[in-house]
Amino acid sequence: MNAFAKVFGWASIVGAFLLFPAASGAELLGAMRVRLVEGDVQVKIAETGEWAPASVNMPLVEGDELWVPEESLSAIQTNNGAYVRLDGNTALQVLRVDRNSFQFSLPQGRAYVLNNALRPSVLQFDTPDTSIRTFGKSTFRIDIPDGETDVLVFRGSVTAENAGGTTKVRAGSMLVLGSDGYAELSPLPPPDGWQEWNERRDRVALARGEGYRHLPDELRVYSSDLDENGRWVNVPEYGYVWTPTVVVTGDWAPYRHGRWVWRGGDYVWVGYEPWGWAPYHYGRWAFAVNIGWLWVPPARGDVFWAPGYVGWVRTGDHVAWVPLAPREVYYGRGNYGRYSTNITNVNITQVRVTNVYRNVNVTNSITVVNQTTFVTGRPSSVDRNVVGNVREDFAKRRNIVVGSPPIKPVETSYVPVVRQIPEAKRPPTAVRKIDVKELRQTRPLVKEPGRSAIRPQAQPRPLEVKKVEKPRSLSERTRERQQAAPPERGRTQEAPAERARPQETAPPEKARPQVTPAEKGRPQEVPAEKGKLKEAPPERGRTQEAPAERGRPQQTAPPRKARPQVAPAERGRPQEAPAEKGKLKEAPAEKGKSKEAPPDNVLRENPRGGTEREGEKGRR
Repeated sequence: MNAFAKVFGWASIVGAFLLFPAASGAELLGAMRVRLVEGDVQVKIAETGEWAPASVNMPLVEGDELWVPEESLSAIQTNNGAYVRLDGNTALQVLRVDRNSFQFSLPQGRAYVLNNALRPSVLQFDTPDTSIRTFGKSTFRIDIPDGETDVLVFRGSVTAENAGGTTKVRAGSMLVLGSDGYAELSPLPPPDGWQEWNERRDRVALARGEGYRHLPDELRVYSSDLDENGRWVNVPEYGYVWTPTVVVTGDWAPYRHGRWVWRGGDYVWVGYEPWGWAPYHYGRWAFAVNIGWLWVPPARGDVFWAPGYVGWVRTGDHVAWVPLAPREVYYGRGNYGRYSTNITNVNITQVRVTNVYRNVNVTNSITVVNQTTFVTGRPSSVDRNVVGNVREDFAKRRNIVVGSPPIKPVETSYVPVVRQIPEAKRPPTAVRKIDVKELRQTRPLVKEPGRSAIRPQAQPRPLEVKKVEKPRSLSERTRERQQAAPPERGRTQEAPAERARPQETAPPEKARPQVTPAEKGRPQEVPAEKGKLKEAPPERGRTQEAPAERGRPQQTAPPRKARPQVAPAERGRPQEAPAEKGKLKEAPAEKGKSKEAPPDNVLRENPRGGTEREGEKGRR
């Protein structure tokens, strides 16, 4: 394995294998996942600080970042029923995650939030100058155009805050927040394509189909995945079980199409099927001759997320796994319920494996890969005789691995899918320079309504809000502010015609003229330059989604609204540039399609309508 580290120049990461506690973050790995990947969505992995292609069903942890480039879409889902959908040109950082609270940073773009939490929880979104929080069921949208923040609330209410203070925004309202403390409240504008697309997705997410009735309470948030991609059947031995009907190929088996990714001190399965979250991290799998593979949900009160409920065999050159059947013991680092053994502080050589591995006798049930493929994601052939030998190993409980294989990770062990991203789709410089640690220090997570995220050492004060009858355009607001604001000291005042003429760069923020002129506001950032990377052309039209998306939203933003003057603005503060990190290393270019990528004959629903095969996506 040291050879791998030498090839990739990744000795520091190999050392991290020994530094991570066995159960580091394991209890939070199931808190949030990537639910949709359309286009060249990328993730900056917290453990490595490197950008990589994102994959559907990748677990997200504190410190991860998402970049959704132009003509792309993404979504994340929490385990308590919240959805965050991201449009193109949007960046998102995961600042904090605990059992009932999630804090994100949204420096640019737009996000749509459906908070249908099953239990009391907090969702907090921090933009450069504002903080938006919800403490209960709600639906809202955050847009960040031209350095300001628009908050549109469609259901429930949110708490919004900027330098001027804090206010509650209720359903049917839109609040425009300025960096200088200004706030303008108006009715909602007419829906645009982005809004209509999200509303269609909401109807699917909120539907209570058959899966909602058969799943334990903790897993009902994933019922739409299962209802759209399979069917429920009642079998005598297990009761109601689920079987996939959308993604099925000749050699398909559970834990076959995806890869094991190093996260939180363990190898975690990332399934590429659109439904591949709940069935791979909860419950067990069985096989019925007249039906096929069946997923058996966990019993109520015995719901535990795990990296992957499989049994392992490891030989000198190969790694193999098989899905655990119901009531077979899972050996993991932590508590995983009734049929599990915690091996965190146990000498694994003394663990007596009692499983009979019933699924070993099912055709194609065992997945065997070369050890190089396991850690790098690069495909390599496996001799048929190896599969036969591994089957015998399972039957005789020989070469059994207790827990996941003790294989040290390399660079690509952290990457959910190995493929190439075009240079034009890489994160801009401003996004690459964002320092998550600095954001965590400056923006606390606020779990109580009576606290402030902008001024954490002081009590929140009421925000003075200007109410208008209808939203106004950006040009109207800009023209009004230019005409009303006094000229800067020492600067010749422009003629009216000059003020009305469009400028090449955005004018500096000017305070409103009541009392005394305010100082200049926050300087506008220069557009980020794109990073220069050497990469081969990407796979075109690649889409991952869970479940299948319908109808791509239009990429036009809603009309912006003008705002009149109110009280004097607070002094603007110049924005500090985050510390630039070291030069990022690119993952090795893929040499052909990864074995773990979804097969060409898998049927998927096209986000723009209809169904397609994976191999046809590049020909849309």
